[in-house]
Amino acid sequence: MCLLKQWKKPRTKRRNLVALRIPEDWAILISSSRKKYWRLAKTPQVNKALGLAYWRSQELTSLVERYRYLCQSS
Repeated sequence: MCLLKQWKKPRTKRRNLVALRIPEDWAILISSSRKKYWRLAKTPQVNKALGLAYWRSQELTSLVERYRYLCQSS
């Protein structure tokens, strides 16, 4: 949701979604939608573009995985 909100303009949303390998027609529908950010973040297309693989490529740590690791080491 936060990343969608950073891409304020529809043109920026469309360009970035296409760069994340979302088909052009889906990107146009998402970027021109009047739905709010939280609702758009729950769509299958955005989840496909910004799934776990994307966040791992950004070198972010999963809190769930970290919690499980800490529980096992205790």
